[in-house]
Amino acid sequence: MAGRGTKERKLVVLMVNDLGGGTESDMSKMEDEVRGLSAEELDSILAERLELPYPVDAEVMDQALARVEEPEILSKDRPGGFTGAPDMSHEPRPEER
Repeated sequence: MAGRGTKERKLVVLMVNDLGGGTESDMSKMEDEVRGLSAEELDSILAERLELPYPVDAEVMDQALARVEEPEILSKDRPGGFTGAPDMSHEPRPEER
């Protein structure tokens, strides 16, 4: 079953897609608004956005959420995610010094 963090990220992705992108401050505001939702409100809104009947079965919700692709900017906090920082796991090249 998808955790709250996953549900929040996926809802933000859907909101950003509706707006056709957005600035970091827009995304930050959306994330704050989504975090303020109760668990029931979050599930209800996701069900509506994903065109699922509410209340929705957890397995059905998980399958629908799996189809929502997260852009790299929203995935940066996940393990192995993209941060935009240079890879410094090696000796820096001259141009990186």
